[in-house]
Amino acid sequence: QPDQQMVEDALNDIIIPEIGVKLKLEPIDPGVYNDKMQLRLASGEACDIIFTAPWINSYANNVANGVLYSLDELLPQYAPGLWNSMPETTWEAARVQGHIYGVINQQIFPKPWGVHVRTDLLQKYNFSLDDVAQWEDMEPFLAAVAEGEGITPVLGDNLWRSQYWGYDPLDDGIAAIGMAAADTTLTVVNFLETDEFKKAAEITKRWYDNGWLPLETLPRDESQAMFRAGQFAMGYHVEKPGNDVESKNAYGWDFTIKNLTDPLIIDTAGTTATLNAICASSPHPEAAMQILELFNTNAQVYNTLARGVEGVHWVWEDEANKVMRFPDGVTADTSTYNPNGDWMFGNQFNAYYRDPAQVGAWEATKLMNDTAFPSEALGFVVDRTPIETEV
Repeated sequence: QPDQQMVEDALNDIIIPEIGVKLKLEPIDPGVYNDKMQLRLASGEACDIIFTAPWINSYANNVANGVLYSLDELLPQYAPGLWNSMPETTWEAARVQGHIYGVINQQIFPKPWGVHVRTDLLQKYNFSLDDVAQWEDMEPFLAAVAEGEGITPVLGDNLWRSQYWGYDPLDDGIAAIGMAAADTTLTVVNFLETDEFKKAAEITKRWYDNGWLPLETLPRDESQAMFRAGQFAMGYHVEKPGNDVESKNAYGWDFTIKNLTDPLIIDTAGTTATLNAICASSPHPEAAMQILELFNTNAQVYNTLARGVEGVHWVWEDEANKVMRFPDGVTADTSTYNPNGDWMFGNQFNAYYRDPAQVGAWEATKLMNDTAFPSEALGFVVDRTPIETEV
């Protein structure tokens, strides 16, 4: 980002008086991040705070290789606000071999699979989502739209979404295995052999046979353009609070959304999707933990890191409701600081809203996190080392 130094200076203007620590940003291109971090961590070169996840710079592998610092004592002592911001059951998701090695970046943890439906067509066909509780309940609407509009109603593929059917996928990268989230025996199953998968396949086939789903997977840009052109009526996704606004921004229509996943499930993969960790080689882990406390509890620090300097990279649209916008004449493409990585830096619930219609979404999302049902396997991490060639 061209204005990285300006942002770093602005951060230190806040951080140094607060905790007496100076921050140095060291961005790495996402395309080479995994390889660079693996080499750096293997070399033992000193580093402080790094991004880690199941899908890049592998959290499980880093723990197994001993390159991350245990945070069990640091968290309550140097980051009490962060430590107390999540239930202990949530922290369990980051615990490996009895220890916590990563700070969970708060965002949406469960996966509330559901539907987002064009509001104009709901009104036209006098259909309400109030009584919709499962995929099949949408079928009268889909039939009416297919006949009345002459379009393929649904943008999607298959209707297997493990959390919707009550399963914990255990490892998102191994698609066919998991366990029933409420199973106290922790029995691992092949999804393809379950009654739930059979039912999902039957519904999917019926929707295909009725012409309600596209016959082939569409490229993202093409499907988005088709939705904007009115060639779809509904999609299904993780319908988190505020997704009606995000869907409108993507597809151009007003949407009504409905979560169909009950109960919501907290699993390890969803909770540890993005983490920040302290390197075992860090010369000052206590200071690094204090920095992470600010990233997660201080809205000014978080938004400066994620959005840039007020008055330069963003301005208030509605300060009372914490709604920001780009300055006049500046766009997402022309901004000199717009990393677009809120989910990477810390507690996303500290982020200022970009759209007035999203006000309240963070509180609703946190409530969803805090009230979701913890999987019996919460905290379990697949050790891929002995099965890497098979996976």
